[in-house]
Amino acid sequence: MPQPAVRTRFAPSPTGYLHVGGARTALFNYLYAKTCGGKFILRIEDTDQARSTEESYHQVLDSMRWLGMSWDEGPELENQGPYGPYRQSERREIYDRYASDLVTQKKAFRCFCTQEELEKKKAQREAMGLPPVYDGKCRNLSDDEIQTKLDSGLSYAIRFRTHDTTNEVVVQDMVQGNVRFDTSLIGDFIIVKSDGFPSYNYAVVVDDHEMQITHVIRGVGHLSNTPRQIMIYNAFGWAEPAWAHVSEIVGSDHKKLSKRHGATAITAFRELGYPASAFINYMALLGWSTPDGEEYKSVAELEKIFDVSRCNKSPSMFDVFDLSKTENAELSGLSAVELEPYLFAKSKMNWLSNRHIRALDEEQFITDILPFVKEVGVVPENEVHAKDERLRSVLLSLRVYLDYYMQIRRYLPDFYTSFDPGKTWNDAAMEWVKHELFLSLAKEFLRLIQTKGNEEITQDDYKEYMNTAGKTIGAKGKNLFMNLRVAATGRTEGLELPVYLVLLGKERVIERLTRTIETAEKL
Repeated sequence: MPQPAVRTRFAPSPTGYLHVGGARTALFNYLYAKTCGGKFILRIEDTDQARSTEESYHQVLDSMRWLGMSWDEGPELENQGPYGPYRQSERREIYDRYASDLVTQKKAFRCFCTQEELEKKKAQREAMGLPPVYDGKCRNLSDDEIQTKLDSGLSYAIRFRTHDTTNEVVVQDMVQGNVRFDTSLIGDFIIVKSDGFPSYNYAVVVDDHEMQITHVIRGVGHLSNTPRQIMIYNAFGWAEPAWAHVSEIVGSDHKKLSKRHGATAITAFRELGYPASAFINYMALLGWSTPDGEEYKSVAELEKIFDVSRCNKSPSMFDVFDLSKTENAELSGLSAVELEPYLFAKSKMNWLSNRHIRALDEEQFITDILPFVKEVGVVPENEVHAKDERLRSVLLSLRVYLDYYMQIRRYLPDFYTSFDPGKTWNDAAMEWVKHELFLSLAKEFLRLIQTKGNEEITQDDYKEYMNTAGKTIGAKGKNLFMNLRVAATGRTEGLELPVYLVLLGKERVIERLTRTIETAEKL
């Protein structure tokens, strides 16, 4: 018998922005559908009316479009698909019909207990060391008792009859293996809330069945929900999908992602200037490994080789932020400029992103980086276009040093603004300006450069002049390199100095050293 075509889904709740955990879930479902030649469905789980917003809905869709994860069925498509609506808030009649069937078949029952009653009973059971499950007060009400309560206008929820099914549920999981759950610790759970909206565990089963989802791929945090969902599948006599619960994502401190160190909106990475292809490559490696062990992959390659069975159980590390800097920070509310200082310079994300940037076609690179160039505001407006030869030359020379596009603001001012050492020097630079060898090294370095006359100077030439100046003045190591870096650039950090000086050009280097010497002599 032929296997049904693979159908995966991503079903976000529009109660906030799309962060890395949700984006990875979407990506794994998207990639698996692509690899298998199947369909990727987007469904919006917006039954939480108090927290769901249209702003969040559009932010989620915007994030997915930026990442290039197009869906085959779902909202905002001209032809949404054969199993719509694809927003849960528009599917109430479907949920009501199936819930009514369960009540009629005595597989579910109306529960008239108030929230206050339930909270009190929960507290009592916890005080006694018992699991906080429903005590079954309304499970065996007679038809007359039920009708009396209905006639009096009492509100009710609908609960699933867990204790009438089985004592154990086994989740056969593609990643976690067989996981067993004791149903006595679950109790008769709510499938329709007193406000008439379905619970998550009920609605998701109805939707996945109706939309013919074959594989449910999601984070391991959802594993505890799965036995409830399996019991609902069994109550209806429906076939379960294949389950795959992938590893938890943690920060570099091995703790669950929080607003302090990782649960950041995906759009923040777009604003920082990480290419979407790089971010997809990075997310794909959070809990999954490539068959050949190579980590750098294009999106096209990932769409051909992703296999959910290669996902692992161990927590995957999101190392984008430097946690030594985030102790008292809440990163989720920061702008891209505010967020940048917290990035971990040696993260795998930066390494991958640098490779993706370097691999781009020149025209695509120029197109992608121009908005960030414009944002810096130092390049004349009439030169901020893809055909300007000077700008192209600068950008293409700097490309190899960029981990994300917003970094261009560190370099552009050196090529488009006059050098004012007095304004450039910060406290760290001033420590070197006051160094006893600073002026002597700056003057000797300038003298050596000027001996070259009209000839261009190479990286090797600059290295030779640095070493010669050091021997002449009696400086080496950090005292040599840091003094010359501050003298030539005004800063204590940046690209490798010979590389940077070649990019600046000999005339600018001579001008900078001259102004540095003049300014330092007046201190």
